[in-house]
Amino acid sequence: MNICIYTENHLKGGVDTFLINLINAWPDSNDVLTLSCNASHPGLETILQKVRHTVRVHKYYRFYASKFAARQDKRGIGELFLVKAYFVFTYRMLQYPILFPWYVFSLSLKFRKSDFDRLLVVNGGYPASLLCRSAIVAWRLSGKNSLAILNFHSSAPLAPNRYKVFEDIIDKMVAKSTSHIITVSRNCLDTLSNRPAFNFYRNFHVIHNGIEEPSKIDMNHDSELPKKSKKDLYLLMLATYEPRKGHKFLLESIQIVSKLFPNLKLSIYGYSTGYQKEFVANEVLRLGLENIVELNDFTSDTHNLLRNATILVAPSQEYESFNLTIIEAMACGTPIVTTDVGGMPEVLGDSGAGSICPKDDPVAFAHAILEILNSEALAIRMGLNGRQTYVDKYSANGMSKKYRNLLIQA
Repeated sequence: MNICIYTENHLKGGVDTFLINLINAWPDSNDVLTLSCNASHPGLETILQKVRHTVRVHKYYRFYASKFAARQDKRGIGELFLVKAYFVFTYRMLQYPILFPWYVFSLSLKFRKSDFDRLLVVNGGYPASLLCRSAIVAWRLSGKNSLAILNFHSSAPLAPNRYKVFEDIIDKMVAKSTSHIITVSRNCLDTLSNRPAFNFYRNFHVIHNGIEEPSKIDMNHDSELPKKSKKDLYLLMLATYEPRKGHKFLLESIQIVSKLFPNLKLSIYGYSTGYQKEFVANEVLRLGLENIVELNDFTSDTHNLLRNATILVAPSQEYESFNLTIIEAMACGTPIVTTDVGGMPEVLGDSGAGSICPKDDPVAFAHAILEILNSEALAIRMGLNGRQTYVDKYSANGMSKKYRNLLIQA
C-alpha cells in the first residue's frame, strides 16, 4: 500500500511521539509511507530525527498554518496584540465560507494527482485542524477507491453555538467520508457524543497508543541533560506548559512534599508558547520553590530521563485523553502519580504501576508521592508492575498492526 499520513500540529508533544512509534513499528516494509505535515510544526525536526523506518516527508505551506499565524516567529511579531487579533478575526470570518471550500478543492486536486491509495489523518483532538477535516472530505472527492481513516487524540468539545450549524455540516461530511474513526481511549471516544453528526456512526475503534521497546532506541549518551542516578530523588514531569497540564496544582503538592524531603528535585520538560513557561516560573517563585524546581525546554531524550526518575508525575487538570508519557514511564519501570482526568485512569487502571488522585486535591497528590518516596519496596513493585503492563498492552508493534489492518479495510 502507498499510505499518506496527514497531520497539522503547532505544538511538540504526544502526537509526535505517536507518529514516531507508529512509523518505526510499521509491520510491512513493502508499504510506502508519506508523512504530510505543516512546515511550521516545531516537532517535525524531532520526528525526522527519531524515525528509522523509511518514510517520505511532504511539508505543506498554508497561510493560516504558518509560523507567523501560529505566533512562533523568532522576532515575536506574532505575539503583538494587533497581529494576534488580525489572525484570529480573519480566520473566524473566513474558515467556513472561504477556507474550508478552498482547502477541500485544492487538496482533492493534489490527492487525485498523487500515487497514494490510503489516507490516515492524525488530529490532535476533534475538531482541531480544519485542514485535517478538509483532507478527509477531499480524499473522498478525489476519486480514490478507499475512504480515509481519522485518528484523534483528545476530547471532542461541544461546538460553539454561533458555529454549530457549520460545524454540524462539516461533521456530517467527515462521517460520510471516513471508513473508520480511531480514538486512543474509551474516555476520548465518549466525548464524540458532543457532536450529533456522529450519533449514528458505527465504525469506531479504540486503539491504545503504544511505544517502542526502550532498549531498541539508541540512547543519547552524549546528551547535555543532567546526569542523575537512582540515588537522586527527583520527580519528572514531561508536558507542554499549557495551563491544563496542571503545573500550578503540582507545585502546590511539591510545596508539601519538600517539607519532608528538602533535597528533592522536580524537573519539568516541555514545549512552551508565549507566556506559558513564564507563568509557571512566577508560580515557582511565589511558592518559594526555586531551589527545588527546574524548568526546562522540550527535549526528545525522554527515555534517559524516565529511566533515572524516582517518579513520573502527570497532574493534568482537563482534556487529557491518554497521556503517552504514562506508557513511557511504564516501559522504563518508573512509578507514576497522576490525576483522575480523562483517559489517564483508563491507561493506568488496576496495573499497580502508580497512584491516581483527585484532580482538585493537591494534598492527596502530595501524599501519593510521599508514599512512594517513603517505601523503596513499593517503588520497585510499581516499576515492575508498570513494565509488565507495557509488555502486555502497550507495545508499538501491536498498535501499528491494528492501524494497518484497518487501512486494508478502508
